[in-house]
Order: sequence, then structure tokens, then C-alpha cells
Amino acid sequence: MTVSVGVGEIHALLGENGAGKSTLGKVIGGVHSPDQGTILLDGTELAHIDEHEASRLGIAIVHQEGSLVPQLSVAENVFAGHAPTLSFGRVDRKESKRRTQELMQELGVDIDASVPVYSLSPAQAQVVEIAKGLSHQLRLLILDEPTAALTLAETERLFAILQRLRDTGVSVIYISHRLAEIFDLCDRVTVLKDGEVTGIRDVASTNQSELIRLMVGRDVLFERGQVANPGRVVLEVEHLAVPPLVEDVSFSVRAGELVCLSGLVGSGRSETCESIFGARPRQSGIVRLKSHPVAFSGPWDAVKAGISMMPEDRKSDGLFLSHSVAQNIAATVLYAVSSRGVLSKAAMSALASRFIDQLDIATPSPDQLLDKLSGGNQQKVLLAKWLAPEPELLIVDEPTRGVDVGARAEIYRILGELKTAGLAILVVSSDLPEVLTLADRIVVIENGRTVGELDGASATEEQVLRLATWSATSMEPAA
Repeated sequence: MTVSVGVGEIHALLGENGAGKSTLGKVIGGVHSPDQGTILLDGTELAHIDEHEASRLGIAIVHQEGSLVPQLSVAENVFAGHAPTLSFGRVDRKESKRRTQELMQELGVDIDASVPVYSLSPAQAQVVEIAKGLSHQLRLLILDEPTAALTLAETERLFAILQRLRDTGVSVIYISHRLAEIFDLCDRVTVLKDGEVTGIRDVASTNQSELIRLMVGRDVLFERGQVANPGRVVLEVEHLAVPPLVEDVSFSVRAGELVCLSGLVGSGRSETCESIFGARPRQSGIVRLKSHPVAFSGPWDAVKAGISMMPEDRKSDGLFLSHSVAQNIAATVLYAVSSRGVLSKAAMSALASRFIDQLDIATPSPDQLLDKLSGGNQQKVLLAKWLAPEPELLIVDEPTRGVDVGARAEIYRILGELKTAGLAILVVSSDLPEVLTLADRIVVIENGRTVGELDGASATEEQVLRLATWSATSMEPAA
């Protein structure tokens, strides 16, 4: 493949999971060595480049998983390996702190150079990564899915920083699944598929449909599914309080209905779901399952009662990446795939095969290690894991986080089919187009309180945002 990035250009890399975006970024940043081809920086070939040499040349990469040392201070991270020194090679901590504060001022943020990195928010940690690059006379910044864990306001601040860097001549490679961000921020976009370039476009002269076709080789439409035909009320939540984020949340979910909890990050949506699932104690309020009040002492009590919950972070909270597809799917129903305490490999394989067919999981076999699958297929395995107990209520926190556009469409289809089959589904999503595509009803939470409910078929992004931010813009919530 051939990719070029101009001076002072924000250039997007777009493609499905496994297309080669992150790998290309790591090759340019010196993390991986190329098997063939050349890398040119200002016309000069870079041979046998590693991360240290890339940093010295002004190439910085901000990985999706982060690369800072949490226990060290901001200044120690920014100047790691090239700190200013005093006599006898001693680190000049005062000068490191002073230069770091200058970099923060240059980036337009207020971060104390002396605090440990573990005390920072994800957005602040990303700024520290960028400052680390600036400490080497930054020329090329590579960002891999930089907004995956950021709020809307934090994303806007990051964009302002990147635009400021672009204006000073710094080039940026921006790797993202989020098409809206590319149109808001980037100048050009290179689309990859199976390690090959399928198109390079000026952002101003293309559209989402064209980019999706270049990514997946076909049109992908995010259309609303069938109108719900809800049955009995499966879940009722009344005046739920879960300190410190949830103060007064009420809503219901019926069989054959998909309800979305919408609101800004930090509004209490995930904490509400975790409390329903028994993973977070509630202070007050009532939760009813099929008209019966319930108070679970832990998640397994909820599972036994007929509730499953897919967590937001599949890697840290949801899956065992070093284990097989079959082992992951069976993890919630070990009683069903064992006899006298001994697991049956045949039973686990049969269970996994059923879900591989049902959810169209792309894997060579049930024995495939999970870390070999794409993000979208890992997400399907996570869904299968929580469908295995045959729940009556499925809670899904950020169903398409970190998956590409093709996998997103597949997950929407699967959720729609589950709803049609009569499953009650509660979804938390920070993606407004996703909410409007999936939801039969939208319950909006703001500062830990239910502030409104909208019909999914007729709601608009503006209506949802007005409710989600009403306390900052008016004295009364607006429907």
C-alpha cells in the first residue's frame, strides 16, 4: 500500500477491524518493522526505525490502550528517556516540570505536571501523550481510536488541540471507526480493506455512503428494524438511587421491546444497569422483575433470575482473550456443559457452534483463541456468552464500542432479531445515531435523574441532546 500525509494535514485512516489501520500506524511509529517497502519523512528514507528513533525524529503514536506509566508523574512521562539533566547525569526535575507546564500551556490545557498519571481522566492522559510527542519537536502525530473513552466535551477539546497542531505545521494520522469524526476533523481519508488501499478521498468531496462502500465493498444501511410489538412488562425501575451518580431513575422495559438509556457520559446510565444486575448496591428505590420486587446480592443471582448484562469493556470486563471461543461462550453456563464437576469439551463445542451459526461469528472453529478474532467477532462472542443463560432481559452497555461499520450493522441486525423473538432489551449507548436506529423508546438520564422519555421512531438528535443537557441550558426539561 502507499499512503502519503502532507505537512499540516489531518489524514484519516479508515477501515474495518483487521484492515491494517493500527498495524500501519505502528509501523510508521517504529513499533513494528515492515517486511518490505520504504518510509519517507520529508523525503528521507527511514531505515530500521524503532520507537526510540521515531520519537527522536518527531514521530509520536498515541495507542488506543495508552502507553504511559501510571505511577509516574506527568512530567516524568513526558520526558521519559530524555529528561533535562544536572551535573553527574542527575535528572533536573524542576526543569522537567517547567517544560511540561509550558507544553500544557501550548496545548491550551491546565494539567499539573507533578501529579501521577493514574489520577488523570482518559482525556487528560491523551493530552499527556501528545505533550510527550511535542517534547521531541513533534512532526507527525498518530492517534489510534483516540475518542473511544472520551465524553463529547472531551472530544471537542481534543479536536481543538489537533487543529491547533495542524495550524503549526504538525501532521496528524487519525485512525477511527467513527465516520462523523472524520468529517468534522480531517482533511483527507485513506480507506483500507484487507491490507490494501481501496481509495483516497478529500473529505470535503466525499460522503459516508462512498466511504462505507470502500470499506466493506457494499452498501451498508443502518435502517430502523421492525416496530416493536411489546408484551408484558419484564423490568420496572422506580426511583432508583445508587450513590454517587444515580439519584432518581425510573423506567420500564417490556418483552419484545428495546429501550435505550441515553445521556452524557457520567450521567449514571451504566451505574443504573450495574445496580439492576446486582453488581452495584442501591441505596433506595424498587426494581421489579416480572412484577416481583428483586434485590440481588450479586450478578449470579441476577443471572439465575433471568437477567444478562454485556459490559461496556469487552477486553477488561467481558472476555478471556487467551481462551477459546467455546470456553468464553460457556463461561456463564458451566453447569450446562459439565458433569460431576468435569467440563465436557464436546458440550462446550456444541454450544459454541450453535451461537457461531446464530450470530454469524467468523471463526475457523470453536477452539480458536479469542484474541485472534476481530473486534466485531469478539463482540459477538461476548453477546453469545450472555445469551447462553437464555435470559428474559438482556442489558447491553455500548453494544458497538470499538467495532467497525460492518460489524455494527450485524450487531444491529442481531439485536433486532432478538427483540422480534420476544426478548426484553435495555441498551446503553453514547452514539446518538445508534440510539435513534435501535430504540423503540428512549429514556434520557441527566445528572443521575430521569428527565424525559421519547418515542424512538420519531425522536431527533436535537430532542435527545436537549434533554441530556437541560440543566445546563434551562430551568425546565424539554421534551
